[in-house]
Amino acid sequence: MAPRHNDPARTREQILIRATEEFARLGFEGGRVDRIAARCRLSKNMLYYYFQSKERLFVAVLERMYETMRNQQKDLALRTSDPVVALEQLIRHTFMAMQSDPSVIRLMNEENKHRGKYLKKSHRVRELYEPLLETIAFILDRGSKDGVFRTGLDPVTVYLTFSSLCYHYLSNQYTLEVALGRDMESDAAHARWLNHVVEVVMLHCLTSVQTLPSRKIA
Repeated sequence: MAPRHNDPARTREQILIRATEEFARLGFEGGRVDRIAARCRLSKNMLYYYFQSKERLFVAVLERMYETMRNQQKDLALRTSDPVVALEQLIRHTFMAMQSDPSVIRLMNEENKHRGKYLKKSHRVRELYEPLLETIAFILDRGSKDGVFRTGLDPVTVYLTFSSLCYHYLSNQYTLEVALGRDMESDAAHARWLNHVVEVVMLHCLTSVQTLPSRKIA
Protein backbone atom coordinates (compact mmCIF):
# COMPACT_ATOMS: atom_id res chain seq x y z
CA MET A 1 0.00 0.00 0.00
CA ALA A 2 1.11 3.53 -0.73
CA PRO A 3 1.84 5.90 2.15
CA ARG A 4 -0.47 8.80 2.92
CA HIS A 5 -0.57 11.32 0.10
CA ASN A 6 0.66 14.84 0.71
CA ASP A 7 -2.47 16.27 -0.89
CA PRO A 8 -5.46 15.35 1.34
CA ALA A 9 -8.02 16.95 -1.00
CA ARG A 10 -6.74 14.94 -3.95
CA THR A 11 -6.70 11.74 -1.91
CA ARG A 12 -10.23 12.34 -0.68
CA GLU A 13 -11.47 12.95 -4.21
CA GLN A 14 -9.77 9.79 -5.45
CA ILE A 15 -11.48 7.79 -2.72
CA LEU A 16 -14.85 9.28 -3.67
CA ILE A 17 -14.33 8.45 -7.35
CA ARG A 18 -13.53 4.82 -6.59
CA ALA A 19 -16.29 4.57 -3.99
CA THR A 20 -18.81 5.95 -6.48
CA GLU A 21 -17.85 3.24 -8.95
CA GLU A 22 -18.09 0.55 -6.25
CA PHE A 23 -21.44 1.60 -4.77
CA ALA A 24 -23.01 2.33 -8.16
CA ARG A 25 -22.04 -1.15 -9.35
CA LEU A 26 -22.74 -3.20 -6.22
CA GLY A 27 -24.90 -1.07 -3.95
CA PHE A 28 -24.26 -0.20 -0.32
CA GLU A 29 -24.38 -3.77 0.97
CA GLY A 30 -22.31 -5.20 -1.87
CA GLY A 31 -19.70 -2.45 -1.89
CA ARG A 32 -16.56 -3.25 0.08
CA VAL A 33 -14.34 -0.68 1.75
CA ASP A 34 -11.23 -2.84 1.47
CA ARG A 35 -11.71 -3.11 -2.29
CA ILE A 36 -12.13 0.67 -2.59
CA ALA A 37 -9.00 1.22 -0.52
CA ALA A 38 -7.02 -1.23 -2.65
CA ARG A 39 -8.05 0.53 -5.86
CA CYS A 40 -6.87 3.81 -4.31
CA ARG A 41 -3.63 2.15 -3.21
CA LEU A 42 -4.40 3.06 0.39
CA SER A 43 -4.70 1.00 3.52
CA LYS A 44 -8.19 0.42 4.87
CA ASN A 45 -7.22 2.36 8.00
CA MET A 46 -6.16 5.30 5.86
CA LEU A 47 -9.53 5.32 4.11
CA TYR A 48 -11.23 5.36 7.50
CA TYR A 49 -8.97 8.26 8.44
CA TYR A 50 -10.78 10.29 5.79
CA PHE A 51 -14.34 8.95 6.15
CA GLN A 52 -14.55 7.15 9.54
CA SER A 53 -17.01 4.47 8.35
CA LYS A 54 -18.55 2.82 5.31
CA GLU A 55 -21.80 4.64 6.02
CA ARG A 56 -20.14 8.05 6.07
CA LEU A 57 -18.31 7.21 2.86
CA PHE A 58 -21.60 6.32 1.17
CA VAL A 59 -23.19 9.56 2.38
CA ALA A 60 -20.21 11.49 1.00
CA VAL A 61 -20.61 9.69 -2.34
CA LEU A 62 -24.28 10.70 -2.47
CA GLU A 63 -23.42 14.30 -1.60
CA ARG A 64 -20.77 14.43 -4.30
CA MET A 65 -23.20 12.99 -6.86
CA TYR A 66 -25.88 15.57 -6.05
CA GLU A 67 -23.35 18.40 -6.00
CA THR A 68 -22.03 17.40 -9.43
CA MET A 69 -25.54 17.19 -10.83
CA ARG A 70 -26.49 20.54 -9.36
CA ASN A 71 -23.38 22.17 -10.84
CA GLN A 72 -24.53 21.05 -14.28
CA GLN A 73 -27.85 22.84 -13.84
CA LYS A 74 -26.09 26.24 -13.92
CA ASP A 75 -28.50 28.30 -11.83
CA LEU A 76 -26.64 31.60 -12.02
CA ALA A 77 -26.53 31.59 -15.83
CA LEU A 78 -30.21 30.72 -16.00
CA ARG A 79 -31.22 33.69 -13.88
CA THR A 80 -30.06 36.09 -16.58
CA SER A 81 -31.98 34.40 -19.42
CA ASP A 82 -35.43 34.83 -20.88
CA PRO A 83 -37.77 32.86 -18.54
CA VAL A 84 -39.01 30.50 -21.25
CA VAL A 85 -35.49 29.81 -22.47
CA ALA A 86 -34.23 29.52 -18.88
CA LEU A 87 -36.81 26.89 -17.96
CA GLU A 88 -36.11 24.88 -21.09
CA GLN A 89 -32.37 25.00 -20.43
CA LEU A 90 -32.89 23.84 -16.85
CA ILE A 91 -34.93 20.85 -18.03
CA ARG A 92 -32.30 19.93 -20.61
CA HIS A 93 -29.42 20.33 -18.15
CA THR A 94 -31.23 18.07 -15.68
CA PHE A 95 -31.74 15.34 -18.28
CA MET A 96 -28.14 15.56 -19.47
CA ALA A 97 -26.80 15.44 -15.90
CA MET A 98 -28.62 12.14 -15.38
CA GLN A 99 -27.83 10.78 -18.83
CA SER A 100 -24.13 11.62 -18.96
CA ASP A 101 -23.22 9.70 -15.80
CA PRO A 102 -24.91 6.29 -15.35
CA SER A 103 -23.84 6.21 -11.69
CA VAL A 104 -26.37 8.98 -10.94
CA ILE A 105 -29.36 6.77 -11.71
CA ARG A 106 -27.80 3.75 -10.00
CA LEU A 107 -27.01 5.65 -6.80
CA MET A 108 -30.48 7.21 -6.73
CA ASN A 109 -32.03 3.77 -7.19
CA GLU A 110 -29.85 2.39 -4.40
CA GLU A 111 -30.73 5.14 -1.94
CA ASN A 112 -34.44 4.93 -2.78
CA LYS A 113 -34.19 1.21 -2.04
CA HIS A 114 -33.08 2.25 1.45
CA ARG A 115 -35.93 4.79 1.66
CA GLY A 116 -33.49 7.71 1.94
CA LYS A 117 -31.91 6.26 5.09
CA TYR A 118 -28.40 7.48 4.36
CA LEU A 119 -29.32 10.73 2.63
CA LYS A 120 -31.16 11.77 5.78
CA LYS A 121 -27.77 11.82 7.50
CA SER A 122 -26.47 14.44 5.07
CA HIS A 123 -26.29 18.08 6.12
CA ARG A 124 -25.60 19.29 2.59
CA VAL A 125 -28.29 17.97 0.25
CA ARG A 126 -30.96 20.41 1.35
CA GLU A 127 -28.42 23.21 1.00
CA LEU A 128 -27.77 22.09 -2.58
CA TYR A 129 -31.44 22.02 -3.53
CA GLU A 130 -32.62 25.21 -1.89
CA PRO A 131 -30.82 27.41 -4.50
CA LEU A 132 -32.35 25.26 -7.28
CA LEU A 133 -35.88 25.81 -5.99
CA GLU A 134 -35.13 29.51 -5.54
CA THR A 135 -33.97 29.66 -9.15
CA ILE A 136 -37.10 27.92 -10.43
CA ALA A 137 -39.25 30.27 -8.33
CA PHE A 138 -37.33 33.23 -9.77
CA ILE A 139 -37.86 32.00 -13.35
CA LEU A 140 -41.57 31.31 -12.82
CA ASP A 141 -42.15 34.63 -11.10
CA ARG A 142 -40.40 36.59 -13.83
CA GLY A 143 -42.30 34.66 -16.49
CA SER A 144 -45.56 35.43 -14.71
CA LYS A 145 -44.70 39.14 -14.53
CA ASP A 146 -43.83 39.06 -18.25
CA GLY A 147 -47.18 37.47 -19.00
CA VAL A 148 -45.76 34.27 -20.50
CA PHE A 149 -46.23 31.96 -17.49
CA ARG A 150 -49.41 31.32 -15.50
CA THR A 151 -49.58 32.77 -12.02
CA GLY A 152 -49.41 30.60 -8.93
CA LEU A 153 -47.09 27.93 -10.31
CA ASP A 154 -45.40 25.88 -7.58
CA PRO A 155 -41.61 25.53 -8.05
CA VAL A 156 -41.53 22.14 -6.31
CA THR A 157 -44.32 20.76 -8.54
CA VAL A 158 -42.61 22.04 -11.67
CA TYR A 159 -39.29 20.51 -10.60
CA LEU A 160 -40.90 17.19 -9.67
CA THR A 161 -42.61 17.09 -13.06
CA PHE A 162 -39.54 17.41 -15.24
CA SER A 163 -37.10 15.59 -12.95
CA SER A 164 -39.50 12.64 -12.65
CA LEU A 165 -39.99 12.44 -16.40
CA CYS A 166 -36.22 12.49 -16.92
CA TYR A 167 -35.46 10.02 -14.13
CA HIS A 168 -38.18 7.49 -14.95
CA TYR A 169 -37.22 7.27 -18.60
CA LEU A 170 -33.49 6.86 -17.97
CA SER A 171 -33.86 4.44 -15.06
CA ASN A 172 -36.31 2.20 -16.95
CA GLN A 173 -35.22 2.57 -20.57
CA TYR A 174 -33.91 -0.99 -20.90
CA THR A 175 -37.00 -2.75 -19.55
CA LEU A 176 -39.34 -0.35 -21.37
CA GLU A 177 -37.55 -1.04 -24.63
CA VAL A 178 -38.32 -4.75 -24.25
CA ALA A 179 -41.88 -4.23 -23.01
CA LEU A 180 -42.88 -1.60 -25.57
CA GLY A 181 -40.84 -2.83 -28.53
CA ARG A 182 -39.52 0.65 -29.18
CA ASP A 183 -36.03 2.13 -29.34
CA MET A 184 -35.36 3.79 -25.99
CA GLU A 185 -31.55 3.79 -25.76
CA SER A 186 -30.32 5.67 -28.83
CA ASP A 187 -29.35 9.35 -28.87
CA ALA A 188 -32.28 10.01 -31.21
CA ALA A 189 -34.72 8.36 -28.78
CA HIS A 190 -33.31 10.37 -25.89
CA ALA A 191 -33.63 13.58 -27.89
CA ARG A 192 -37.26 12.81 -28.77
CA TRP A 193 -38.14 12.13 -25.13
CA LEU A 194 -36.34 15.24 -23.90
CA ASN A 195 -38.21 17.40 -26.42
CA HIS A 196 -41.44 15.82 -25.18
CA VAL A 197 -40.57 16.59 -21.54
CA VAL A 198 -39.89 20.21 -22.45
CA GLU A 199 -43.21 20.43 -24.27
CA VAL A 200 -45.17 18.86 -21.39
CA VAL A 201 -43.71 21.25 -18.82
CA MET A 202 -44.15 24.27 -21.06
CA LEU A 203 -47.79 23.39 -21.74
CA HIS A 204 -48.30 23.35 -17.98
CA CYS A 205 -46.55 26.67 -17.40
CA LEU A 206 -47.28 28.84 -20.41
CA THR A 207 -50.27 31.15 -20.63
CA SER A 208 -50.58 30.36 -24.35
CA VAL A 209 -49.30 27.48 -26.45
CA GLN A 210 -48.33 30.06 -29.06
CA THR A 211 -45.48 31.03 -26.72
CA LEU A 212 -44.04 27.50 -26.92
CA PRO A 213 -40.40 27.84 -28.08
CA SER A 214 -39.95 26.72 -31.66
CA ARG A 215 -36.21 26.05 -31.47
CA LYS A 216 -34.49 23.36 -29.46
CA ILE A 217 -31.68 24.34 -27.11
CA ALA A 218 -28.72 21.97 -26.88
